[in-house]
Order: sequence, then C-alpha cells, then structure tokens
Amino acid sequence: MDLLAVTAEPTGEQRLVTIYRSTAVRHLGEHEDHGPLHPSAAAATRAGTALAARLSVPFHFASPDRPDDQAPRWRP
Repeated sequence: MDLLAVTAEPTGEQRLVTIYRSTAVRHLGEHEDHGPLHPSAAAATRAGTALAARLSVPFHFASPDRPDDQAPRWRP
C-alpha cells in the first residue's frame, strides 16, 4: 500500500512510503486489534494521520477497507 502526498500547486502526487503487510504487522504489533482494516491500511492511517497533523494539512484515505491503488484522489 502506498501513502501519497497529493498537492494542489503544483498539481501532482508523490509517493511518501510503501507499507507492506509484514512491516505493518511488526509496527502495529501482532496482536493489536485494527478492526476490519487490513494491517497495511491501519498502519497507513496511523502514519498519515500523524504526518498530516504535524504538517497541518488534511488527511484522506480513499480506500481504507481494502488496498486500491486506483482509488480516486481527493483534491483540496
């Protein structure tokens, strides 16, 4: 799963990180309950939310229930 930064000026997107299932499980802890989310989605949500808060920008996850690299991008 890729965590992307989508920019308005200039218009574009930049991959920040690729989160693999095995890395997500190690990061989250093997027994942590992440609800119905795929472990990669849970790790991406945690990282993206923290980064967005730090930079004071919005965070949007287009496809939290299942990995989907073709999901529509949210534009501010």
